Amino acid sequence: MDPYQSVKVNFDNNDYINVCVQYGGGYALLHAWRALGDLLAGRPGWHFDVVNDGEALWSLGLLGESRLNIRVTEDGGYHCYDYGADHAVVIYGIAAVELWLADREDEAKLPSATLLALARGDDWSVFKHHQFKMTVSWSDDYFSASLPHHLDSAFGSALPEAVLGAAQLPCRLFDAPLVARHATLVG
Repeated sequence: MDPYQSVKVNFDNNDYINVCVQYGGGYALLHAWRALGDLLAGRPGWHFDVVNDGEALWSLGLLGESRLNIRVTEDGGYHCYDYGADHAVVIYGIAAVELWLADREDEAKLPSATLLALARGDDWSVFKHHQFKMTVSWSDDYFSASLPHHLDSAFGSALPEAVLGAAQLPCRLFDAPLVARHATLVG
């Protein structure tokens, strides 16, 4: 990997409201973005990004994949796209978005055929060469470890136990050989 490929960009003012105003159509659409954020922020697997040429977008998919995505349209509707069905629709009202998700969300939380093929290819090289970042927290004498855009967390009374459990999550999901030792911690 070339050094420039490891550069991560941080925006000075990158909170949800500012990003929605800047890349999501301005203050006139902020109410719709807030409603969408309230609906999706606590749901496992959903992530919010600025994509393409500066488009704010909510996506659902493992390891950053975008199997379902939703954005606010210029007239305050919700553009909903299902990649598996190759179908887009504009829906009005957050309750209607929730109904649209009901039939699709569980399937979109699973790895797509493309992601499975990439993960399994070249003797699981994605797990050997891709750096997975983990979030770890501690509460009530237990550590919790999770991977971004993943659907589950691992817990342990000791840090290595929680980290190993989280390292095994994608292995179980992709039916890959389990990590048998402690994962390497990178500062």
